[in-house]
Amino acid sequence: MEPSERKEQLPDTGMQCGVCPIDGLNAEECIDFFKSMVAAITEPILILNSELKCVFANKSFSEMFGIEPSNIKEVSVYDIGDKLLDLKGLRDLLEELLSIHRDFDGYEVNLKLINIGERTMSLNATDVHQRSNSERLLLLSFFDITEQKKAERIHRLNEKKYRSLYETSRDAIMILEPPDWSFTAGNPATIKMFVCENEADFTSQQPWLLSPEYQPDGQVSGLKAKEMIERAIEDGSNYFEWTHKRLNGEEFPATVLLSRVELKGKALLQATVRDITGRKQVEDELATHRFHLEEIVVERTAKLKESEEKYRTLVEQSHDGIYIYGNNRFLFVNDRLCDLMIYPRDELLKMEFSELLHPDDRCMVNDNGIVVEGVSEIPNVFTVRLIRGDGDLRHIEFSIRSFTYSGEDAILGVARDITILKKLEDEQKKIEKLESLGLLAGGIAHDFNNFLTAIMGNISLARTMVEPGSDLYEILTSSEHAASQASNLPRQLLTFSMGGDPVKSLESIARILRNSADFALSGSSVTAEYTISDDLKQVIVDGEQIGQVISNIVINAKQAMPGGGRISISAENTRMPENNPAAIPAGQYVSIAIKDDGCGIEKSHLSRVFDPFFTTKQNGTGLGLATSYSIIRKHNGYIKIETEAGAGSTFTIYIPSDQPSLTTDTQEPGPEKLSGGKVLVMDDQELVRETVMTMLNRLGYEVDSAVDGTETIEKYKAAMSNTEPYTAVILDLTIPNGMGGMETMEELRKMDPDVTAIVSSGYSNAPVMADYSMYGFAGVMMKPYSISQLSDLLREILDE
Repeated sequence: MEPSERKEQLPDTGMQCGVCPIDGLNAEECIDFFKSMVAAITEPILILNSELKCVFANKSFSEMFGIEPSNIKEVSVYDIGDKLLDLKGLRDLLEELLSIHRDFDGYEVNLKLINIGERTMSLNATDVHQRSNSERLLLLSFFDITEQKKAERIHRLNEKKYRSLYETSRDAIMILEPPDWSFTAGNPATIKMFVCENEADFTSQQPWLLSPEYQPDGQVSGLKAKEMIERAIEDGSNYFEWTHKRLNGEEFPATVLLSRVELKGKALLQATVRDITGRKQVEDELATHRFHLEEIVVERTAKLKESEEKYRTLVEQSHDGIYIYGNNRFLFVNDRLCDLMIYPRDELLKMEFSELLHPDDRCMVNDNGIVVEGVSEIPNVFTVRLIRGDGDLRHIEFSIRSFTYSGEDAILGVARDITILKKLEDEQKKIEKLESLGLLAGGIAHDFNNFLTAIMGNISLARTMVEPGSDLYEILTSSEHAASQASNLPRQLLTFSMGGDPVKSLESIARILRNSADFALSGSSVTAEYTISDDLKQVIVDGEQIGQVISNIVINAKQAMPGGGRISISAENTRMPENNPAAIPAGQYVSIAIKDDGCGIEKSHLSRVFDPFFTTKQNGTGLGLATSYSIIRKHNGYIKIETEAGAGSTFTIYIPSDQPSLTTDTQEPGPEKLSGGKVLVMDDQELVRETVMTMLNRLGYEVDSAVDGTETIEKYKAAMSNTEPYTAVILDLTIPNGMGGMETMEELRKMDPDVTAIVSSGYSNAPVMADYSMYGFAGVMMKPYSISQLSDLLREILDE
């Protein structure tokens, strides 16, 4: 700093004449007053004589420089404080001042002070001339400008930094001014982005020329731009995606950040535009190759600085949890991992991997979050159980690899929740077991029902030979009923394991209710109380499947009352209106209600009672109610439950009914002897053939038999040639190692399109059993069956 000459002179204090300028004070008092005043000034002050020795230093000087006043007086200014002020530039300046009588302001020096360290000082000097003698004094004052200089440096750096960012930014940065929000400035990236010749070329463009007429959402660009600007002015900033247009007509996607700025009291907008064409292309690729997420993240890590925003969007939008783990803690977690673990991000970042593990799985993973498998290489994929923040246990599949993160070894991991997949795998294993059970049940059903056909058929034959109402008649009736119930066992097993479409026929719900419930409760201390309408309609259902539903519900009710009790079973006709809560078609239904006084069902379990494999019983399969639900839905009906813990449960079933009422006689009429005809019976089991032939003979038919389809076709062809055709044919659906009922029927229809045939089987899921008429059969007979059932079917199909 060069010295500057003062134009003004120090005021004449009158001190040389012994006159004080302050009224009431003598010269000595005045001097003391001015000394006190100088001592009280907060800025350090030093007074030097013509030899540049200190004659006075105020208190602020002593405190700042850490020097006692007694150690300063008569000391050369250059020797003060270990030669703090012995600076060549200052020495030259002071000596020059003494010679030319000039003052100076703002001379900057850097001093290292004992008390406060390095400081930047602004030094001012004033030449004080005493009229009383020829000695001249020099008054030095110090101003600490360290913070001011620091602020100036920061300001210069910020200005330089902003200018550098503005000039070198890859993003287009532009300024818009009201009222029409035209462009007034644009950085080099702006010129390049919009294919302009220079900044003047850019600012001469109207804003709407740099956008297509419409945005992708169909809005007019001009109207939407006005809305975006108003929001930025109101909120201070606005970030959004926009489709721009270059001067060459090319359109491109971009992100825009509008920021409100103040300049000279005027509100302006700064727009930062980023071309995201590349990002959009990457997002499209990632949508197709999402399962390669881990490889993509690793391969693109080196480009993270260049495309940080793009990859952060990628990681945060992933359906998988992504994390970086090192030094026994999480270094990074994405939003999905926080959601997956149900922990806030800040809490998760403080946790160790082992804290999340199920106690039984902690031995599998070391401190670095790596599975211990007795080898040094890191496994790529492993599965462990984690406990989430809400206490829920989840199966998580981790895919990891090692890499260098911030100069240190770390693990990059991808976490995927496979809990549902594990449950599905477990359920699939159950299903596979049930399918195996179904195959076994199929074999059992085929042979078992063949035996039961002989047993039940012979019992029913014997019943026709005794007087109705006699003791023997009742014994035979009971035996026939027991044989019929026995046939339910393999059918229930099949329904549990494999399902199947219902084989429907006209049935009495009253009979099904009583038979199924009484059989399920036999031998228990639970009784059933029936309330069944006299005019209850008959329904077209699979009687065996509906009986299974009733049995399942009654058995559940019985188990809910281990100490015994009563089950109320009611049935009545009802009509369901349009838009009913059950969401079933409007019309006539039979309503069945089964109520128990047991322990009821917890509300938390209520929504799952019909789920497959859900059970609250220690030895339960979880299939009973699920199977019941499936059966009722296949009958176009509806089943619901009303329950309260400790107050019992009520199951209500709705089954469509559009048939006239069924007469509910307590005693079945015996089979009537028919007018005769010729029937051919095909079955591979001799016992079945003989039983069925005996029943047909009893019914007045002439009977012939065959062991397989080949023999059946030969005998049918021969009968047609002799003009003695068969009235009807009963075909067993399954013939081991031979032609079964379906193939035989196809050949018979070729010979005789009007053939009357009945398909019979002890077990089959084949569609023909559920919809026999589509395959040309006149009726279906499920084994086992009685002579009455056989008589009824023949009478129906032969119009007798």
